Amino acid sequence: MTFQHSVRVAFLDVGQGDSIVVTVPATGEAVIIDCPEADTVIEYLRFAEVRSIRALIITHLHLDHYREAVSFLENCGGQLGIECERLVFNWPSNRQQPLPDADEHSEMYSDPKRRERTRITAYRELMAWTNQSPHEDACVGLLRPRRGDYLEIDGMIAQAIKILQPSHAQIGKLFHLGLNNTSAVLRIEGPGSSALLTADIEPTGWSELQKRHSSLQSDVLKFPHHGSWKGADPLDVLGAVNPSIVVISVGTDGDRYDHPNQHVFSAIRSLSHVRLLCTQVTTRCVAQPATQRKAVEATLEADAVSRATCSVRTPHGCPCAGTIIVELSDQVRVLQPDAFVHRDQIISRYYGTPQCAV
Repeated sequence: MTFQHSVRVAFLDVGQGDSIVVTVPATGEAVIIDCPEADTVIEYLRFAEVRSIRALIITHLHLDHYREAVSFLENCGGQLGIECERLVFNWPSNRQQPLPDADEHSEMYSDPKRRERTRITAYRELMAWTNQSPHEDACVGLLRPRRGDYLEIDGMIAQAIKILQPSHAQIGKLFHLGLNNTSAVLRIEGPGSSALLTADIEPTGWSELQKRHSSLQSDVLKFPHHGSWKGADPLDVLGAVNPSIVVISVGTDGDRYDHPNQHVFSAIRSLSHVRLLCTQVTTRCVAQPATQRKAVEATLEADAVSRATCSVRTPHGCPCAGTIIVELSDQVRVLQPDAFVHRDQIISRYYGTPQCAV
């Protein structure tokens, strides 16, 4: 059944990480997908005038997706007057340590001791919260949908969010392929348009997704893994989804991890009908991003004030598009950033060699 209300999908500027807020303005509902920065999420929810927080979904257990999830759960009630109804994620039962994983470039800190300490602390905090929750159904596994592909959450917004992967049958194999490939892949559906959110899925996980879904076409693609697609052709993803808008959530320090890959930029540029929006800028577009930060932030702030939109962003890194908001209605529409401001007042003025070929 087609969802009847317009849906807004906000790709928050949280630097080196992923955080997405899905809202239905007509009902005042929200679902948060990943939370590395609690304050940024809370600020956006306040702007969106949300009345119900149906769930916080953690796509997979890497720090750049859940580092401040517990902080959000503990503070959203006091700051917004609204409690988050459910926490949704996949977790191995009775584990006191996070699962070992070879992927270190999703762990936020370069110092190995700090990375390991933070990784263990964040995981233990999350496990403690799930065990101490006063409500029996406050924590829900991603592998237990109760209405077909739809998530096990309350409210009308549940009808707009489908989980495509992982399934019970897949999860063991996906763990073997690496923690990134256990990422929840979600499709957000409006009345006549949709967005495919791929978290940190890698080429092997993408192959598993294609085996089980004959059509992945969506108007908006959140490109996987901060634009990293090593050892595979990005056109395989772009061709299967055929989006008109591609979003890359990336931090200014993405070069430390080779995010986004150069061949991903090249593949997107080869498609003339696709608009590329990156939350932040890297040295692939400007030699010293930090020198542009104040000017770009001022431009985004002025535009947000003039159009009564939202300038929520992280205190880290330098924005390009900043927080990106798309509306899924009968057609897809980019509410933020304004195309003229982004192209002529930010990219052309401050970034000498833009990879989006504006």
